[in-house]
Amino acid sequence: MTYCLSLLCREGIICVSDSRTSAGVDNINIRPKMRLYSVPGERVVCLMTSGNLSVTQTVIALIEEDTVRARTDPAHPHLLTQPTLFETARYVGEKIRRVSDLDRVALERDGFNFNINVIVAGQIAGGAPELHYVYPQGNSIQATVESPFLQIGEYKYGKPILHRGFSFETRLSESVKFALLSMEATIRSNVSVGGPFDVFVYETDSLQIRHRRRIEENDPYFRELAGIWTGGIISLVEKIPTLTFDPPPS
Repeated sequence: MTYCLSLLCREGIICVSDSRTSAGVDNINIRPKMRLYSVPGERVVCLMTSGNLSVTQTVIALIEEDTVRARTDPAHPHLLTQPTLFETARYVGEKIRRVSDLDRVALERDGFNFNINVIVAGQIAGGAPELHYVYPQGNSIQATVESPFLQIGEYKYGKPILHRGFSFETRLSESVKFALLSMEATIRSNVSVGGPFDVFVYETDSLQIRHRRRIEENDPYFRELAGIWTGGIISLVEKIPTLTFDPPPS
């Protein structure tokens, strides 16, 4: 399984992805699910994927084939020549539909779902930072100021903390903590999601890849964050007034 999330705030974007893949309890592997692309000073694009590993790898391969071809054919369109982030998401969707045309029938004939979901995050010069969620059908939705985060994969455990505490106005430094706590809640509740985690923090209008880090589950900062959070929850529960009950009828 997978958990990837991206948060949009006024100061920038946070992307976090796990790296555990599984095909049964005896076939667990580590595969990065985040890929970063950039033209410094012009654009930064982050792709995070979930779903059938063969499908996601084929989509990424097609995207990167276009990039290689453009080295000898500059007019050939590719991920980093799209005019907007919306068109970038549409470009990714077109690659998904191409793989669907190639492989869906064979996959579904043998009982496998055609399953891929992609978060496209980043900024192109002249536009604002954006987050887009691309579905297996190739269409997409965009995060907004009112709904400023996107998740793919095993998202239900990490969603409550984002609803309770994160907003578009949350400072970038605090948003990173919310993203990591969302990931921590997920790995605590679902064994199919696990580290190491890839973290990318993008500052609005920087148009460069400056802040990225891989975090192991035993990372001292991650363990401290989880410990403070757990202790804080316990402390807050202790401060809540005790529930009272009506006396039993005589």
